[in-house]
Amino acid sequence: MAVECISHSLKGSSNLENQFAIKVSTGFGLAFDVEKDESRVSGFRPAQVDLGVGMDLFGNERLEGFAAALRIGFLQHLVLAGGDEGRYKADATPVNRAEVIRLMLINDCGIAAERVTAIPSRSNTGGNIAIFKTVMEERGLEAAECGLMTNLYHGPRAMLMASELGIRFFPAESLWLLEDKDRKNQLIQQLGDGGLAERYAEEAAGVADMIRGTYVPRTDTEAVQLPGVHIKN
Repeated sequence: MAVECISHSLKGSSNLENQFAIKVSTGFGLAFDVEKDESRVSGFRPAQVDLGVGMDLFGNERLEGFAAALRIGFLQHLVLAGGDEGRYKADATPVNRAEVIRLMLINDCGIAAERVTAIPSRSNTGGNIAIFKTVMEERGLEAAECGLMTNLYHGPRAMLMASELGIRFFPAESLWLLEDKDRKNQLIQQLGDGGLAERYAEEAAGVADMIRGTYVPRTDTEAVQLPGVHIKN
C-alpha cells in the first residue's frame, strides 16, 4: 500500500485556489510515525506499521494529503506538530516526527520550505493539538481560516480533542483527491480493497467535492408514507 510522494509537476498540481468553495489559509497537520530510508532525498519515509501493535498506519496517505493541499493552494501554510520518534529513542540525536515530515514535504514532494513549519510537541494527538491552540493564540488566527488535517480514520478522535478550537477537519485522503478526483480507485487499492475501503474512499471523495462546491447528495428522496404513520413537516 506504500506510495511515493507524487511529483509536484504531475497533472492536477496547478494552483486551484480560486476554484474552492471552502478556503483555509492555515492547516494544522498531525504528525505520523516515521522511519529512516536512505533511498529518499529526505532520508526518511512514513512508517508502515505502528511500533506498538503492528497495525498499518497509512502515513503515506497523510503525507500525500499534506503535499496536495499545499501544491494546489488550498493551504497557504501548514503547521506540523509531533513528538520524537520512538524507533530511535536510543539514538544520540532525537528524530522529531514533525521536523522529519517537513523535510519529506520539502525534499521529496517539492514544497517550498517557507510554507511549512514544524513544532516539536508531546508524542500523542493531545500534545499536537495543544501546540495548535498556542499557534492560533500567538498568531491571532480565527477558527474559520484554519483546518485540522489527518487521516480520515483518525479524525473523529482528533476532533473531539480539538473541539474547543472550533476548527474544521479535512481528511488527508480528501485533500489528495481534491488535487485529482480520478485517484479514487487508486485510494481504494491503497486501503486494501473491499467494501470498507470503497466506503472510506467514497466519503473522502464526498469531502473533496464539498470543498470544490460540486457536492450533490445522492440520497435526497421524498419520504415514504407508511400506513398509519403521519409525518409532520
